[in-house]
Amino acid sequence: MQSDGQGAPAQRSGPVSRQVGLPAVRLSLLLLLILGARCGGPDGNPPHEALGRELGAELQGGRPTEATAAPPRFAPGEQVESVVSPGGLFRLHFSRSGANAVPVADADGNGVPDSVDTVARTYDAVAVFYSGMGYRLPPGDSGGTGEHGGDERFDVYLVDFAGRADGAFRVEGCLTADLGCSGYMLQENDFAGYGYPSYEHAVATLASHEFFHAVQAAYRTGLGRVAEEGTAVWASEQFEPELDDLERVSPAYLSQADRSLVVDPDGPAQSFSYGASLFFQFLSERLGEGVVLSMWEESVHAPSARWPALLETVLRRDWGMDFDTAFREFAQWNLATGARAREGSGYARGADYSGLVLAARDLPVDEPSVRVAAASTRYFEVPGGTESVSASFDPREGTESAAIHLLVAAVNEHEVLRVVRADGPGILSAQVSARDATHVVVAMVNGRPEGDGRYGRLRISSMTPHEEPSGGCQTAPGALPWALLLTATVWRRSPRRRTT
Repeated sequence: MQSDGQGAPAQRSGPVSRQVGLPAVRLSLLLLLILGARCGGPDGNPPHEALGRELGAELQGGRPTEATAAPPRFAPGEQVESVVSPGGLFRLHFSRSGANAVPVADADGNGVPDSVDTVARTYDAVAVFYSGMGYRLPPGDSGGTGEHGGDERFDVYLVDFAGRADGAFRVEGCLTADLGCSGYMLQENDFAGYGYPSYEHAVATLASHEFFHAVQAAYRTGLGRVAEEGTAVWASEQFEPELDDLERVSPAYLSQADRSLVVDPDGPAQSFSYGASLFFQFLSERLGEGVVLSMWEESVHAPSARWPALLETVLRRDWGMDFDTAFREFAQWNLATGARAREGSGYARGADYSGLVLAARDLPVDEPSVRVAAASTRYFEVPGGTESVSASFDPREGTESAAIHLLVAAVNEHEVLRVVRADGPGILSAQVSARDATHVVVAMVNGRPEGDGRYGRLRISSMTPHEEPSGGCQTAPGALPWALLLTATVWRRSPRRRTT
């Protein structure tokens, strides 16, 4: 640990292998149940202070060491010390007494509290990990002038949030499109009274999530809460999957899948932004983790584009896919979550996510005006156990329905048995065998990355034993790429040659 003011500032390291991790933080997480905000809920953790604030909003009033700064800040006369992290990337500011005092135990006798050592090592590990993934590190203070924090290193201030929050990245100033925006970190000084299982666990969660906001700002600010919070939770999961942050926030999306993914929520629904991390997890499992990096890199080249348009660009350019196709697959993967998750069907850790919240209906169903918002899914559940169940969706006259999809899935309590899909435009209809199913899930999917919702008439009914299927193609949930499924469908409909 370098002490304050000793030696020349260390140079930032370049990209390294992403195998570098932080063994000390491999713990199970008891963090949060998302009901109203990311860290709110029975575990006692409050929301982050930055909740509801986009990265483009600059903070005024000075840093926590200045009397004009907004709380939390150090008190006048409070003795503030600083040390440099072992890797030389960060400068940490703390006090040993007063309201902002850190735990002062120093078991290794190096003159620095062990709690500060933990923060320093963790931030180093996080920065090295994200750099190894190919992300650029945040620019130095004020373009490297050394004007703030004592030098151009990234500053972390350990201050008392008094239970109102636990940390926040604050944008301080923006340079150019090539250098991005700079800022600094505020982090809870001791986590006393919070719901984290350990101090180390809390530090790992805050460092991996909040520092990724600093990484985002190195590219561009103002992409909105869904993109910023969703990819920050996703990044924390990449850094250390056992933190379980994504698993804990999954209910915020899976209970509100009918909300548009491309519209930032307001008020109490802001937890949805954290739950949106499930979509970015889907993209990284389906296409590779580089898809999220490509989206942020593209944001520099298209500074006025919204994140769905950025994603559409990179999906078409690098993966031969569009947003509609990706979102349609995402909607199907979500069927196999919670108790219905199975290995090889969708998410690698789908059993750790909460199951979908479904709208129960009795047969027959005839709802004349069902609205499906852009980039959203309406899930309905009806009883199974019959020979078959059919569903149809008739778009309202004059409605453009090219990106509307109908999924009909036979399920039981433990798995998704089979899925039939019908795609727009026009009237959609599909039928699934339901004799061995306890329920049938009918999903209306709108894969449009923008625009208004789509309206139509939804009908669901039981079919007689010998009635022919009315359309769609069957597939296991997430087991094969859609292109292969289409090929299989074409083959099934082609005349078969006789063999001997």
